[in-house]
Amino acid sequence: MNRLNQIKTGILAGIVTAWIGHSNAASVTGSVAWNNPTGKSTTSMSYGLNLYSGSSSEHIVNATYRANVAAMKPGIVRYHRADLLADAASNPIGWVNNAGSSSYSWNAARINTVLSQQFANAPIRMVNIPNWPAYMDDGTGKLKTTMYAAYATFCADLVTLVNITQGHAVQYWEVTNEKDDTYDANMVGLATIYNQARDAMIARDGTIKIGGPSFARPDLTARVGTFIANAHAKLDFVSYHTYSSGNTADSNAQIWNSAAGLGGHTTDFKNIISTYTTRAIETHHNEYNISWNPPDGRMNDITGAIFDSLAMISIAKAGATASAAWNEADGWYGKIEAWDPYWRRPASYVYEIFNTDMGGEIVNDTISDSAKVGIMGVKGGAWKKVALINRSGADQTVQLSFSGWGATPASTDSFTVKRVYSWGLAYESVTYGTLTSSGGYTLPANTVSVLVIQEASGPPPTPTGLSAIPGNTQVSLGWAASSGAGYYNVKRSTTSSGPYATVASGVSSTSYSNTGLNNGTTYYYVVSAVNLFGESPNSSQVSATPQAIVAPNPPTSLSATTPNQKRKINLTWTQSNSAGISQNKIYRSTNGSGGPYSLIATLSSTTSYSNTGLTSGATYFYVVTAVSPNGESIFSNYSGATAK
Repeated sequence: MNRLNQIKTGILAGIVTAWIGHSNAASVTGSVAWNNPTGKSTTSMSYGLNLYSGSSSEHIVNATYRANVAAMKPGIVRYHRADLLADAASNPIGWVNNAGSSSYSWNAARINTVLSQQFANAPIRMVNIPNWPAYMDDGTGKLKTTMYAAYATFCADLVTLVNITQGHAVQYWEVTNEKDDTYDANMVGLATIYNQARDAMIARDGTIKIGGPSFARPDLTARVGTFIANAHAKLDFVSYHTYSSGNTADSNAQIWNSAAGLGGHTTDFKNIISTYTTRAIETHHNEYNISWNPPDGRMNDITGAIFDSLAMISIAKAGATASAAWNEADGWYGKIEAWDPYWRRPASYVYEIFNTDMGGEIVNDTISDSAKVGIMGVKGGAWKKVALINRSGADQTVQLSFSGWGATPASTDSFTVKRVYSWGLAYESVTYGTLTSSGGYTLPANTVSVLVIQEASGPPPTPTGLSAIPGNTQVSLGWAASSGAGYYNVKRSTTSSGPYATVASGVSSTSYSNTGLNNGTTYYYVVSAVNLFGESPNSSQVSATPQAIVAPNPPTSLSATTPNQKRKINLTWTQSNSAGISQNKIYRSTNGSGGPYSLIATLSSTTSYSNTGLTSGATYFYVVTAVSPNGESIFSNYSGATAK
């Protein structure tokens, strides 16, 4: 069969038999030690994507766009554009009303349009707040020093709007984007801005993770160290970006070498963090691509797919918590095109196979010539996978050796190969004998391959421990891992005991969020486990009924009075009439009853508070909120008093 017919067979039938080994010695040798883990693992957040087009209400509502992003199965997505805080009236992307005036506010309708659209693979979501409204800017790209508190409140207002009012449950929040160049001479100031914003945001939703500052220059470790030294106590994660070239004349070998070394930045960040704290601060390498000076057409073809593969392997081997490529869809960088029908580019298939298959415990590997072939092995249960990236520009024959098998495969055992070519994805196969032969296994030029290897001899056991937690228009499922499972199928019915329809297949983790449901409807779920040998029976059934999350009512009758003591104001109020109130939060303004208000105290549920250490003769205005398991209330009535 000639190669053209072989490719056609791969497209039509989904399986192509791998090219047999050569009689000559393999051009590259490698090894994978299944019994020698590196101590690092890949997770659902290891191969994420930035949502550039997806931060726009124009694209996110398109079902084809969402389907093609979901096909890449990113475990985390980052909503980011530089113009996200532009004025909504003049910029169709902007999330801010009246961005140039003191009456700035969030455009709730546009934000809700973007975040209410769900991807079928239900990724973890991060919202980046890249900068501040124009009104707050000092004209040089810096935040006016008089607006630090106002900006913190504005960020917190977005958390309240998105997670409490609109119920979108965004888990990760990132403050600023690539402001380290602007603040190069004042990284302490940037840390101060972050710290104040973080305090205000976590006060609104204590369940979220907050980090930043999205370093543009992670290589400038002095500025990184200054920021972390001043912000580490309040960082849940630190984020950083890399682009490898500004010149289309740079060779493919140059940019691929850069990609293969990107994990060094994560190592640097881990070392810097350890200098200041033992806290477990996550590392997010959440932008990378070839060029900081587009256009560079290589980002749209197989060259970019190889770059991304090498980058993801390097970042994962360094132990980064998460990575996210720039970006999912646009003309210059996108893994898919940014216009209907959103055609997929080669890199999109790399993300599909990495997210499907390259999750698990990373094991030690070797390769005799990394300038020709990149390699990474991972294992999870009975499944073992090897990524091989031919970056040489020519066909290579690779002989692999393995150690640490539970049961060494027979030479005739056949394994699945998922291979990305310049034209798309093919499913092929290779025998263990060919893979380990002295003649080697042929890797076609400029391809990315994932070998899927399984030691199990039958379907996996039925999953156990299935649980269902209802939320607002969603149900979160979790279950215990099934030994030998490659992935799981989630099935649902609105009738107890079925019949069940599959709502998610190919789920590689032991959790799943089923979104877009109807509040008040009871849903019944089962889960099955799948490997190459078949599917397990369904698990025991669980059920859940989604309900709208209603924030508590605010306290009432707030009264601020001046006692016969200097520099003190007493507050009293009537507690919220909602159930489950656990806390009250006190906010204060010195700018009049209209605010902005800054959080000054978080109290166990009570109806009084004394604010001391005030300035004699100054007038202060206060509002109070109530906190329950359903979130934080809106502000109470305001009340003001003048300290003696």
